[in-house]
Amino acid sequence: MFGEPATVVSDKYFSATRDLPEELQDKLPSDVIYYEPQKSSALDYYSPKQFSKTAYNNLSLNFLWTGEQHSLPINGTTYAAMPSSGQKTVHRGTELTISNEFSKETLKLLAILDWENTGSKDWLVLYSFESLVQPETSTRLLLVRDVQPGRTLTATVLSASECFGNNCQEYSGYKLSEFLEYEPAF
Repeated sequence: MFGEPATVVSDKYFSATRDLPEELQDKLPSDVIYYEPQKSSALDYYSPKQFSKTAYNNLSLNFLWTGEQHSLPINGTTYAAMPSSGQKTVHRGTELTISNEFSKETLKLLAILDWENTGSKDWLVLYSFESLVQPETSTRLLLVRDVQPGRTLTATVLSASECFGNNCQEYSGYKLSEFLEYEPAF
């Protein structure tokens, strides 16, 4: 049924996808291979080694916004285009960390796959937010479709978790649509 197997970059792939609704789990390739850093080229745009720089420069932050804000134009909404005061950026190939005095955000590439079996390169990404001034954390499992050079990339939220202290809420399926205040296009 699936063309290429998923290239699993992080072992967090399995725990991040385990609780997805069945209709989304059915879209995941059943065959996987594991990323071997020595076999990929640092010059290849689709290489996991390029993830942090590509995400920093090209990934729209619209996945963070809910309701009508999510539909705003995406041009100029990347980390590179909207740096925050005191921002520190750390690129680690398959992981991007953005921090300042108030918060820490991390984007981690989990897998490269072909979500809709169209021959495109898609990313499965785990986004996490941690407030450094209050006990607040957030995670989102993201699907970035059709990764191509020179264009702004957008992410679809597949699931989310919001925690304040020990009080955590998990969002997937219809609860995710209510939380986001829009219907994500799976």
